[in-house]
Amino acid sequence: MLKQKFSRPVSIIGTSSLPQRSFDDPERKDLSPYELWAAACNQAMQDAGIKPKDVDKLVYSQMANFVTMGNVMSPVGSLEEWAGLAGKPVTHIEQACAGGYLAFDEAVNSVASGKYDIVMCAGLENPKHFNARNQPAYMLQPIQKYDGWWSPGRALFDTAYNRFDGVSDNLLTEEQGKYYIKHYGIDEKTLDDTYNAMAINLRYNASHNPRALERTPYSEIAKKAGYDDVMAYMRSDNNPKITQYIRKSGSVLHNAEAGAIIVCSADIAKKYQDHPISVIDHASVSNTQRYPFCFHQMNVDVRDALYGGQDNFNPDDLDLMITTVMTSGEQLDSAEVFGYLPEGQGYKYELDGRTRFDADRPINPHGGDLSFGHGFGCAGINMLSEAIMQMRGTAGGSQVPKPVNDVLVRGMGGGHTTVGILLENQD
Repeated sequence: MLKQKFSRPVSIIGTSSLPQRSFDDPERKDLSPYELWAAACNQAMQDAGIKPKDVDKLVYSQMANFVTMGNVMSPVGSLEEWAGLAGKPVTHIEQACAGGYLAFDEAVNSVASGKYDIVMCAGLENPKHFNARNQPAYMLQPIQKYDGWWSPGRALFDTAYNRFDGVSDNLLTEEQGKYYIKHYGIDEKTLDDTYNAMAINLRYNASHNPRALERTPYSEIAKKAGYDDVMAYMRSDNNPKITQYIRKSGSVLHNAEAGAIIVCSADIAKKYQDHPISVIDHASVSNTQRYPFCFHQMNVDVRDALYGGQDNFNPDDLDLMITTVMTSGEQLDSAEVFGYLPEGQGYKYELDGRTRFDADRPINPHGGDLSFGHGFGCAGINMLSEAIMQMRGTAGGSQVPKPVNDVLVRGMGGGHTTVGILLENQD
């Protein structure tokens, strides 16, 4: 049993489970982001068996709200009203794609401090659409029509200070491929096959998950394109390289997201849930992108902080890892650094399909950011929700077919912040 690192133990009692979709989809036509937010918050409260009056505090995560929410800098008042939480204390977390994880950390700390008993953390993002200032909230327009030039990469990085060109989604993560080749002696072709296998494995997971954004297996896509061998398709111009190492299949899918999680003091958790999930510990670190192999070093620093307080902890005992994978290299590096896969050998697990949800070392059984979808500041909330459902045994078709008791959730945002969270079923 892992050792909880809070003076007041904290448990998870509720979560949401909205599917990952776009406002272009018919089922979300004429909905506003506020309605998606309200649905997620109410799902989580119903799951926890509580009413809005029971929530003591709200922690809210969103990155692109100024662009996508009608040029409102922080729409906390409106969001609280839509969730039935008007008048509650609220904290807005904006730390790029790490925001959802840090909102969870803030909610946990708020309960652990003893000041609050029940706290909701919730995220919202609609990166492909925006609300025009002079139109109702449900009349969304594609982000391409935005009359002010906006790019997540340019918004994340100070180009004058860091001398960064703004193409953050892919170029920054090239370092992971370079690091792997340099330290573990594999060639570029093997790395390419590894990244392709990873994309195939994640799509296999997503194909069993009705909540995922993209669910067609690459084997079917390859066959439709005239390929009997799926790896031949993945190496072809149908799946072109967009950087030196990363192909189209290895880049994040953005989509509209809303999600919510309810945490409370462990001593009252069973009043609401028969089997609450214990929050063991969390850790985070931030660094500048100018630091060599920044992503890798942040993983190392978070690992040391997270594991350092656990006596006789063995990463081999983890049943599941869920990790941000905005581009291919991130999953492999984080899994090896945190000891979930053996150092320098993780590529073999991907090539052999051993990271699929129904194999021996499952990673991202929901499909990860490459197939499940990724919604900036909300992504961390929904990654944690997937961990919760797996631990409850309610993840549906992509449920890991073994007891899931100890889980590591690892997240990253903006190339500058990495977070690690340990969860456990302690009953």
